Amino acid sequence: MLKINMKIEAGVMTFELEGKLAGPWVKELNLCWRSAVDTQQIYPVRVDLSSVTFIDAEGKDLLGRMYGEGARLVATGCLNKCIVEGIMQSEEKKVEG
Repeated sequence: MLKINMKIEAGVMTFELEGKLAGPWVKELNLCWRSAVDTQQIYPVRVDLSSVTFIDAEGKDLLGRMYGEGARLVATGCLNKCIVEGIMQSEEKKVEG
C-alpha cells in the first residue's frame, strides 16, 4: 500500500509518499504526477521518500522520469538514499551521453 499526500507550501509542491512504491501503486503515483504536470510549471516539485519502505524496479523507473522532468527527490535512510543517488547518476549519464 502507498499513501500519497500532495501539498503546496512555501511555493513548493510536495508529494509525500508513505509505504511501498511497487506494483499498482506505481501507476497511482504516475496518475497523480501527470495530473500535476500543469501545476508543476508554476511550482517546483519535491518528492519526499522519507516514509517509503520499498521501491520496486517500476517505482525506480518512475522516480527517474520524475527526476528527469525536474522533481527533486528527498530520501532518508541508507537504502532510499542509495536508490535516489543511483537515479540521479543514471539521469546525469543520459544527459551527458
